[in-house]
Amino acid sequence: MDSRDLVLAGVKVLLIDDEPEGRELTQRLLILYHAHVIVAATAIEGLERLRALRPDVVVSDIDMPEMDGYQFIRAVRNLPAHKGGQTPAVAFTAFSRREDRKNAITAGFQKYLSKPVDFEELIDTIAAAALSH
Repeated sequence: MDSRDLVLAGVKVLLIDDEPEGRELTQRLLILYHAHVIVAATAIEGLERLRALRPDVVVSDIDMPEMDGYQFIRAVRNLPAHKGGQTPAVAFTAFSRREDRKNAITAGFQKYLSKPVDFEELIDTIAAAALSH
């Protein structure tokens, strides 16, 4: 086993994506890198899991029904730090315009990755976010 495979060992990642196939594929990849993955199919569910399980990093889609990723991250940033309000977050979305990136960062995400994403870039981004927390 390569030590790189352990880059996410011990890291709790909250993965929020309403698209089941993409969510499952990303979850499997993160597990291969030894992350502890918490999944949510909606932003509302993700917010509940963030409060209850306090992940190290959030990876969230933007385009979701009911509450989108922008609304989700604003709700997170309104939480006190001890309740997860400063949890590092990565936007992971099919939106790829320059203004989409700006909107995600302005809303409260630290990083922005557009789908389809290079999985190595995703792993590196999550690992860097976890170290910053």
